[in-house]
Amino acid sequence: MKEKDIKKLWGLSAGRCSQPGCDELCIRFLTDDPTIIGEMAHIIAKSPTGPRGDPAGGADTYENLILLCPTHHTEIDKAPPDTFSAETLLDWKERHEAEVNDAFRSPGFSSRRELAYYVKRLLIENQSAWKTYGPESSAAKDNPLSNLHLVWDLRKLDTIVPNNRRIINLIRRNSPLFDDAGYAAACSFVEHAEGFERNCYERTEGVPKFPIEFEEVINAYATAK
Repeated sequence: MKEKDIKKLWGLSAGRCSQPGCDELCIRFLTDDPTIIGEMAHIIAKSPTGPRGDPAGGADTYENLILLCPTHHTEIDKAPPDTFSAETLLDWKERHEAEVNDAFRSPGFSSRRELAYYVKRLLIENQSAWKTYGPESSAAKDNPLSNLHLVWDLRKLDTIVPNNRRIINLIRRNSPLFDDAGYAAACSFVEHAEGFERNCYERTEGVPKFPIEFEEVINAYATAK
């Protein structure tokens, strides 16, 4: 199974179970060493005799995988034959990914302050993930042999990339609210965010660093009267 397929599956599902009505986050944070519980289930079994098997066998590719929590993966694969067809699982996956994509739709705001408050919350969430699981976090430095690097790779896909995409859409929809300097900082953020996302899927050189001036603009707008 290629790493790129794993990242694409995790990113497009926002790291949550695709069973309708479940939406469970596929990482557990009960201890200082988080547990990845998500399971990448084959829509068509890899073995011809497996669940939803096919004489040719299913491929280890994004197109033939669905992200599930352990409970629903077991329920689906242990159910009587034809209870959950390949077409059903594919439909779940498509609808779940569509719901994740719909979450990127951005509201329009009537004031800079309202916009800034919304963006600031997303930035705080990103910063929290970075401080807790990123390569410069205290936990990563204290225990280099932990699984935090794996968790960090997935947190980028299920939290930071979606939040960045929301911010990009907010900037574009609400561009008239920015003054010239603020919009220049916002455009710098867009370049950073899009490069960051590309780098999550395939190593990319020269990705711009997070522009501190954008955070300063958002903080200034949020506190302005």
